[in-house]
Amino acid sequence: MTHQDTISGTFVDQIYAHSCEQMGELPDGVVTLTVTSPPYWNAIDYDIHATDKRAYFRTRKYAIGYQDYADYLDWLAHIFGGEVLRVTRPGGYCAVVIGTVLLEGKYYPVPFDLVARLTTSGWEFHQDIIWHKCTAGIKRAGVAIQKPYPGYYYPNIMNEYILVFRKPGPPIYQARSEAEKKSAAYPINRLFTMDIANNIWHIAPVPPDHLDHPCPFPEEIPYRLIQIYSYPGDLVLDPFLGSGQTTKVAKQLGRHFVGYEIIEKYVALARQRLTEPLAVRPEQLVAVFDKVALHESASNGNGDRATRSRRRYHR
Repeated sequence: MTHQDTISGTFVDQIYAHSCEQMGELPDGVVTLTVTSPPYWNAIDYDIHATDKRAYFRTRKYAIGYQDYADYLDWLAHIFGGEVLRVTRPGGYCAVVIGTVLLEGKYYPVPFDLVARLTTSGWEFHQDIIWHKCTAGIKRAGVAIQKPYPGYYYPNIMNEYILVFRKPGPPIYQARSEAEKKSAAYPINRLFTMDIANNIWHIAPVPPDHLDHPCPFPEEIPYRLIQIYSYPGDLVLDPFLGSGQTTKVAKQLGRHFVGYEIIEKYVALARQRLTEPLAVRPEQLVAVFDKVALHESASNGNGDRATRSRRRYHR
Protein backbone atom coordinates (compact mmCIF):
# COMPACT_ATOMS: atom_id res chain seq x y z
CA MET A 1 0.00 0.00 0.00
CA THR A 2 1.39 3.42 -0.91
CA HIS A 3 1.25 6.44 1.37
CA GLN A 4 -1.38 8.12 -0.79
CA ASP A 5 -3.69 5.12 -0.30
CA THR A 6 -3.76 5.86 3.44
CA ILE A 7 -4.95 9.46 3.10
CA SER A 8 -8.68 9.30 3.61
CA GLY A 9 -11.21 10.69 6.04
CA THR A 10 -13.69 13.50 6.43
CA PHE A 11 -10.84 16.01 6.82
CA VAL A 12 -9.49 15.44 3.29
CA ASP A 13 -10.03 18.34 0.84
CA GLN A 14 -11.68 20.52 3.46
CA ILE A 15 -11.38 24.17 4.47
CA TYR A 16 -12.28 24.83 8.11
CA ALA A 17 -13.55 28.15 9.45
CA HIS A 18 -11.75 28.17 12.77
CA SER A 19 -8.33 28.66 14.29
CA CYS A 20 -5.45 26.30 13.61
CA GLU A 21 -4.63 26.40 17.32
CA GLN A 22 -6.80 23.29 17.58
CA MET A 23 -6.85 21.12 14.46
CA GLY A 24 -8.84 18.34 16.06
CA GLU A 25 -10.18 17.15 12.71
CA LEU A 26 -6.72 15.92 11.74
CA PRO A 27 -5.22 12.71 13.12
CA ASP A 28 -1.52 12.47 13.89
CA GLY A 29 0.99 12.16 11.07
CA VAL A 30 -1.19 12.63 7.98
CA VAL A 31 0.28 15.80 6.44
CA THR A 32 3.27 15.54 4.10
CA LEU A 33 3.75 19.27 3.54
CA THR A 34 2.63 22.53 5.10
CA VAL A 35 2.88 25.70 3.01
CA THR A 36 1.80 28.87 4.75
CA SER A 37 2.48 32.49 5.61
CA PRO A 38 1.44 33.44 9.15
CA PRO A 39 -0.24 36.79 9.87
CA TYR A 40 2.08 39.77 9.85
CA TRP A 41 2.85 40.97 13.34
CA ASN A 42 2.57 44.64 12.50
CA ALA A 43 1.63 45.27 8.87
CA ILE A 44 -2.00 44.29 8.28
CA ASP A 45 -5.26 44.59 10.19
CA TYR A 46 -7.10 41.69 8.55
CA ASP A 47 -10.41 42.37 10.29
CA ILE A 48 -10.54 45.91 8.91
CA HIS A 49 -9.77 44.68 5.39
CA ALA A 50 -12.38 41.94 5.58
CA THR A 51 -15.13 44.31 6.72
CA ASP A 52 -14.25 47.40 4.66
CA LYS A 53 -11.26 47.21 2.34
CA ARG A 54 -11.72 50.90 1.52
CA ALA A 55 -10.60 51.68 5.06
CA TYR A 56 -6.89 51.96 5.81
CA PHE A 57 -5.94 48.44 6.88
CA ARG A 58 -2.15 48.79 6.81
CA THR A 59 -0.57 49.59 10.13
CA ARG A 60 2.84 49.94 11.68
CA LYS A 61 1.63 49.25 15.18
CA TYR A 62 1.47 46.06 17.22
CA ALA A 63 -1.20 43.75 15.86
CA ILE A 64 -4.20 43.18 18.10
CA GLY A 65 -3.95 39.97 20.08
CA TYR A 66 -0.24 40.05 20.85
CA GLN A 67 1.16 41.76 23.91
CA ASP A 68 4.58 42.27 22.34
CA TYR A 69 7.09 40.73 19.95
CA ALA A 70 7.97 37.86 22.29
CA ASP A 71 4.28 37.01 22.65
CA TYR A 72 3.91 36.89 18.85
CA LEU A 73 6.90 34.52 18.56
CA ASP A 74 5.57 32.33 21.36
CA TRP A 75 2.24 32.09 19.55
CA LEU A 76 3.92 31.04 16.29
CA ALA A 77 6.04 28.47 18.14
CA HIS A 78 2.88 27.10 19.78
CA ILE A 79 1.20 26.65 16.37
CA PHE A 80 4.12 25.20 14.44
CA GLY A 81 5.75 23.32 17.30
CA GLY A 82 2.42 21.97 18.51
CA GLU A 83 -0.44 21.19 16.16
CA VAL A 84 1.43 21.48 12.85
CA LEU A 85 4.21 19.20 14.09
CA ARG A 86 1.65 16.72 15.47
CA VAL A 87 -0.26 16.33 12.21
CA THR A 88 2.88 16.11 10.05
CA ARG A 89 4.09 12.63 9.08
CA PRO A 90 7.66 11.66 10.05
CA GLY A 91 9.91 12.97 7.30
CA GLY A 92 7.34 15.58 6.23
CA TYR A 93 8.02 19.26 5.64
CA CYS A 94 6.80 22.66 6.77
CA ALA A 95 7.52 25.72 4.59
CA VAL A 96 6.91 29.10 6.25
CA VAL A 97 6.92 32.31 4.20
CA ILE A 98 7.88 35.10 6.57
CA GLY A 99 9.83 38.35 6.56
CA THR A 100 11.64 40.66 8.89
CA VAL A 101 9.57 43.41 10.52
CA LEU A 102 10.19 47.15 10.68
CA LEU A 103 8.29 48.80 13.52
CA GLU A 104 8.77 52.34 14.80
CA GLY A 105 12.30 52.49 13.45
CA LYS A 106 13.36 49.15 14.92
CA TYR A 107 14.13 46.07 12.84
CA TYR A 108 12.90 42.70 14.17
CA PRO A 109 14.57 39.48 12.86
CA VAL A 110 11.38 37.39 12.84
CA PRO A 111 12.64 34.60 10.53
CA PHE A 112 15.79 34.04 12.57
CA ASP A 113 14.01 34.08 15.90
CA LEU A 114 11.40 31.66 14.51
CA VAL A 115 14.13 29.22 13.45
CA ALA A 116 15.59 29.31 16.95
CA ARG A 117 12.21 28.48 18.48
CA LEU A 118 11.13 25.76 16.05
CA THR A 119 14.43 23.88 16.12
CA THR A 120 13.94 23.44 19.86
CA SER A 121 10.31 22.33 19.35
CA GLY A 122 10.94 19.14 17.40
CA TRP A 123 11.59 20.42 13.88
CA GLU A 124 14.86 20.09 11.96
CA PHE A 125 15.95 23.14 9.98
CA HIS A 126 16.07 21.89 6.39
CA GLN A 127 16.55 24.84 4.04
CA ASP A 128 16.21 28.59 3.66
CA ILE A 129 15.05 30.10 0.38
CA ILE A 130 15.06 33.85 -0.23
CA TRP A 131 12.02 35.17 -2.05
CA HIS A 132 13.24 38.21 -3.98
CA LYS A 133 10.14 40.26 -4.73
CA CYS A 134 11.77 42.03 -7.70
CA THR A 135 9.14 44.73 -8.20
CA ALA A 136 7.91 45.57 -4.70
CA GLY A 137 9.15 46.03 -1.17
CA ILE A 138 9.46 48.45 1.72
CA LYS A 139 11.17 51.62 0.57
CA ARG A 140 13.86 52.80 2.99
CA ALA A 141 16.79 53.93 0.85
CA GLY A 142 15.60 57.52 0.50
CA VAL A 143 17.58 58.66 3.54
CA ALA A 144 20.80 57.14 2.21
CA ILE A 145 20.24 58.79 -1.17
CA GLN A 146 19.64 62.19 0.41
CA LYS A 147 22.48 61.77 2.91
CA PRO A 148 25.14 59.53 1.34
CA TYR A 149 27.29 59.42 4.45
CA PRO A 150 28.27 56.50 6.70
CA GLY A 151 25.59 55.68 9.26
CA TYR A 152 22.61 56.76 7.14
CA TYR A 153 22.29 53.56 5.12
CA TYR A 154 18.95 51.75 5.32
CA PRO A 155 18.31 49.54 2.26
CA ASN A 156 14.95 48.88 0.68
CA ILE A 157 13.51 45.59 1.97
CA MET A 158 12.97 43.49 -1.15
CA ASN A 159 12.73 39.96 0.20
CA GLU A 160 11.03 37.53 2.51
CA TYR A 161 12.26 34.12 3.59
CA ILE A 162 10.83 30.71 2.82
CA LEU A 163 11.96 28.66 5.81
CA VAL A 164 11.71 24.92 5.25
CA PHE A 165 11.62 22.62 8.29
CA ARG A 166 11.53 18.84 8.36
CA LYS A 167 10.04 16.48 10.93
CA PRO A 168 12.58 13.77 11.83
CA GLY A 169 11.86 10.49 10.09
CA PRO A 170 12.48 8.53 6.90
CA PRO A 171 12.65 10.45 3.58
CA ILE A 172 9.30 10.94 1.87
CA TYR A 173 10.57 9.05 -1.18
CA GLN A 174 11.25 5.94 0.89
CA ALA A 175 8.80 3.10 0.11
CA ARG A 176 7.57 4.90 -3.01
CA SER A 177 7.46 2.81 -6.15
CA GLU A 178 9.43 3.83 -9.21
CA ALA A 179 6.14 4.56 -10.93
CA GLU A 180 5.17 6.96 -8.13
CA LYS A 181 8.50 8.73 -8.35
CA LYS A 182 8.29 9.11 -12.11
CA SER A 183 4.73 10.39 -11.95
CA ALA A 184 5.85 13.08 -9.50
CA ALA A 185 8.88 14.24 -11.49
CA TYR A 186 9.02 18.01 -12.00
CA PRO A 187 10.38 19.55 -15.22
CA ILE A 188 14.09 20.28 -15.42
CA ASN A 189 14.03 23.26 -17.75
CA ARG A 190 15.68 26.66 -17.98
CA LEU A 191 13.49 28.10 -15.23
CA PHE A 192 14.54 25.28 -12.92
CA THR A 193 18.27 25.45 -13.65
CA MET A 194 18.42 29.26 -13.59
CA ASP A 195 16.10 30.01 -10.67
CA ILE A 196 14.39 27.16 -8.81
CA ALA A 197 17.66 25.24 -8.40
CA ASN A 198 19.07 28.18 -6.44
CA ASN A 199 17.98 29.31 -3.00
CA ILE A 200 17.09 32.78 -4.27
CA TRP A 201 13.78 32.80 -6.13
CA HIS A 202 12.86 35.82 -8.24
CA ILE A 203 9.06 36.03 -8.10
CA ALA A 204 7.03 39.20 -8.53
CA PRO A 205 4.27 39.73 -5.93
CA VAL A 206 0.57 39.48 -6.69
CA PRO A 207 -0.56 42.83 -8.18
CA PRO A 208 -2.63 45.05 -5.86
CA ASP A 209 -6.39 44.35 -5.89
CA HIS A 210 -5.91 41.20 -7.96
CA LEU A 211 -7.43 39.20 -5.09
CA ASP A 212 -9.78 40.31 -2.33
CA HIS A 213 -7.08 39.80 0.29
CA PRO A 214 -4.45 42.30 1.48
CA CYS A 215 -1.31 40.17 1.11
CA PRO A 216 -1.57 36.87 -0.79
CA PHE A 217 1.70 35.27 -1.76
CA PRO A 218 1.99 34.47 -5.49
CA GLU A 219 0.86 31.06 -6.70
CA GLU A 220 4.38 30.37 -7.96
CA ILE A 221 5.52 29.81 -4.36
CA PRO A 222 3.18 26.92 -3.45
CA TYR A 223 3.41 25.67 -7.05
CA ARG A 224 7.16 25.15 -6.65
CA LEU A 225 7.13 23.95 -3.04
CA ILE A 226 4.34 21.41 -3.53
CA GLN A 227 6.12 19.84 -6.49
CA ILE A 228 9.51 19.52 -4.77
CA TYR A 229 8.32 18.48 -1.28
CA SER A 230 5.29 16.21 -1.88
CA TYR A 231 3.90 13.48 -4.13
CA PRO A 232 0.53 13.28 -5.89
CA GLY A 233 -2.10 12.07 -3.43
CA ASP A 234 -0.24 13.49 -0.41
CA LEU A 235 -1.99 15.84 2.01
CA VAL A 236 -0.94 19.52 1.96
CA LEU A 237 -1.88 21.83 4.85
CA ASP A 238 -2.17 25.60 5.14
CA PRO A 239 -3.05 26.59 8.72
CA PHE A 240 -3.26 30.33 7.81
CA LEU A 241 -5.12 29.93 4.54
CA GLY A 242 -6.10 33.50 3.70
CA SER A 243 -7.22 33.73 0.07
CA GLY A 244 -6.62 30.02 -0.55
CA GLN A 245 -3.50 30.07 -2.72
CA THR A 246 -2.11 26.86 -1.21
CA THR A 247 -5.30 24.79 -1.36
CA LYS A 248 -6.08 25.90 -4.91
CA VAL A 249 -2.60 24.99 -6.18
CA ALA A 250 -2.52 21.71 -4.23
CA LYS A 251 -5.77 20.60 -5.85
CA GLN A 252 -4.54 21.53 -9.32
CA LEU A 253 -1.34 19.53 -8.74
CA GLY A 254 -3.21 16.38 -7.72
CA ARG A 255 -2.60 16.65 -3.98
CA HIS A 256 -5.18 16.47 -1.23
CA PHE A 257 -5.51 19.61 0.88
CA VAL A 258 -6.77 20.96 4.17
CA GLY A 259 -6.89 24.59 5.27
CA TYR A 260 -7.78 26.68 8.31
CA GLU A 261 -8.90 30.32 8.30
CA ILE A 262 -10.69 32.34 10.98
CA ILE A 263 -12.17 35.13 8.84
CA GLU A 264 -15.39 33.97 7.17
CA LYS A 265 -14.97 36.23 4.15
CA TYR A 266 -11.63 34.64 3.32
CA VAL A 267 -13.00 31.14 3.95
CA ALA A 268 -15.68 31.75 1.31
CA LEU A 269 -13.08 33.19 -1.07
CA ALA A 270 -10.75 30.20 -0.62
CA ARG A 271 -13.55 27.71 -1.24
CA GLN A 272 -14.70 29.60 -4.33
CA ARG A 273 -11.20 29.66 -5.81
CA LEU A 274 -10.79 25.87 -5.67
CA THR A 275 -12.45 25.61 -9.08
CA GLU A 276 -10.37 28.36 -10.71
CA PRO A 277 -7.54 27.48 -13.09
CA LEU A 278 -3.95 28.04 -12.04
CA ALA A 279 -2.70 31.61 -12.30
CA VAL A 280 0.98 30.75 -12.44
CA ARG A 281 2.47 33.32 -14.80
CA PRO A 282 3.68 31.69 -18.03
CA GLU A 283 6.63 34.09 -18.20
CA GLN A 284 8.66 34.10 -15.01
CA LEU A 285 11.70 36.11 -14.00
CA VAL A 286 15.20 34.70 -14.33
CA ALA A 287 18.21 36.77 -13.29
CA VAL A 288 21.16 36.71 -15.70
CA PHE A 289 24.56 38.11 -14.77
CA ASP A 290 27.61 39.26 -16.71
CA LYS A 291 31.11 38.65 -15.42
CA VAL A 292 33.02 41.87 -14.91
CA ALA A 293 36.77 41.78 -15.33
CA LEU A 294 39.24 43.13 -12.79
CA HIS A 295 40.00 46.83 -13.22
CA GLU A 296 43.41 47.95 -12.11
CA SER A 297 42.27 51.56 -12.03
CA ALA A 298 39.51 50.85 -9.54
CA SER A 299 40.45 50.86 -5.91
CA ASN A 300 39.12 48.99 -2.92
CA GLY A 301 42.25 49.38 -0.86
CA ASN A 302 44.10 46.72 -2.85
CA GLY A 303 44.17 48.53 -6.17
CA ASP A 304 41.67 46.27 -7.91
CA ARG A 305 38.05 45.28 -7.86
CA ALA A 306 35.98 42.34 -9.06
CA THR A 307 32.22 42.64 -9.40
CA ARG A 308 29.29 40.94 -11.07
CA SER A 309 26.58 43.12 -12.50
CA ARG A 310 23.01 42.22 -13.34
CA ARG A 311 22.36 42.53 -17.05
CA ARG A 312 18.60 42.14 -17.16
CA TYR A 313 15.77 39.83 -16.29
CA HIS A 314 14.92 37.22 -18.88
CA ARG A 315 11.38 35.96 -19.16
